[in-house]
Parts: sequence; structure tokens; C-alpha cells
Amino acid sequence: MTMNRGMNGNKSRWQTSSRGGLDGGRSNQTSLQTEQMMEEMNDQNLEHLGDTVSRLKETVVEIRDTVEQQNTYLDQLAKGMSGATNAVKGSMGKLEEVFKTGGSKHICILIAFAFFVFVGLYYLIKK
Repeated sequence: MTMNRGMNGNKSRWQTSSRGGLDGGRSNQTSLQTEQMMEEMNDQNLEHLGDTVSRLKETVVEIRDTVEQQNTYLDQLAKGMSGATNAVKGSMGKLEEVFKTGGSKHICILIAFAFFVFVGLYYLIKK
């Protein structure tokens, strides 16, 4: 038999020499056992790494879903804020018209009404 070598020139644990058996006799058996033990450890490490990668992938998917959901909420909030902004602009325009027409009496009544409503709500909530 001829010696088989892997791509990097090292013997693998299944390869034999020209003497018909494993190289080196007893010392090679120890080497073979060590190599087998290292292969088993590598297999365990690879399995652990695969589990870790799977958990990481699940975490990334959860983060992506959360980000997409939050982006949807932010878009809805932006639309709501645009509507509120337009409503405030419309109210400000109407208030400017009232000021221009000399309706200061109406403004004073409006301010007094708002003040008493807030004071009344304050006392109702405080009780």
C-alpha cells in the first residue's frame, strides 16, 4: 500500500502506510486517539457554533420585525402630526382673522372660558 496524504500533505486518521498497518505502532495509536479526540471536540465545537449562529439569526429576525413595526408606528405618528399641524395652522389663521376684525372682546371671553375649564378640570381631578 502507498501512503495517502490529504490536500495539505498530512495523513488523515484513516490512511495507512506501505507496511500494511498504521504507522508507528503503539505511539501512532496514541496519536490516532488524540486525533480522534480532537476531531470529536471539533465536531462538538462546530455543533455549538451552529447553535449559536441559529440563535443569532433568530435574534436578528426579531430585531428586524421590531424595527419594521416601529417604522410603521412612526409613519402613522408622522401622518397624525401632519394632520394636527394643519389643524393648528387653520386655528391660528382663524384667530388672526378675529384679531384683525377687532374682536378683542371675543378673545378675552375665549381665554377666560379656557381658563375656567382648566381650573374646573383641575379641581375635579384633584378630588
